[in-house]
Amino acid sequence: MKYSVSHFIGAILAVPVALIVGFISINFFVVDQWIDWLLMIGSYIGAYIPIQMTTSNQYLNEMGLSRREYKYVRKHLTEANPKVKTLLSQYTKIRSYTDFKTINEINRIARTIHKTVQKNPKKFFKVDSFFFSHLDNTVNLINQYVYLARMPHKNDDEMKQLNAAKITLEELKRTLQADLRALNAEDYQQMSVEVDLAKINQPKSLEHQEQVEVPVLKRSQQKERIER
Repeated sequence: MKYSVSHFIGAILAVPVALIVGFISINFFVVDQWIDWLLMIGSYIGAYIPIQMTTSNQYLNEMGLSRREYKYVRKHLTEANPKVKTLLSQYTKIRSYTDFKTINEINRIARTIHKTVQKNPKKFFKVDSFFFSHLDNTVNLINQYVYLARMPHKNDDEMKQLNAAKITLEELKRTLQADLRALNAEDYQQMSVEVDLAKINQPKSLEHQEQVEVPVLKRSQQKERIER
């Protein structure tokens, strides 16, 4: 269950509580109408907060995060959103196939890391350097490189600087690839464990099949003898 769903659940379940309190206040207490409305609003808020807290705590426990850690991760994910979109917008400005290939790979890795952390916020702490520095450096360099690469009448010194920037982009791409490997390292370890368990259980299942097949052959032979 996503954290944002807890707000929706709290808002929905608090409505009948507020209606019941309003019904009781209107029918059983002689008070002004504004007091009835005040009681309904107060009961709505009083029901919404504990319901939302309970459902959100359930999600946070599943993720293994505290509320403070989750808000910290959400803050950095929100800040990374426009940066990832900026990478996507560079496609229309590229004039070289080599540059397109490099920037496309960088964009694909950045979006993968961002989406993975959105689905599993706990993984943020495995790639926090991506959000703190790597993404910023990549976006800034690509913006400058794409802009300057389109400028006409470049001299030799400017071409050398562009080539140096292109080499740096390749290094940044390898850095993002390392971030992606760090992000998925635990999943690969878990997969290796499952593979090892499957290999351990496989011989036992084969032996069991052989033990079942042997007596079946003997019974068929006995039937043939009886018919003869």
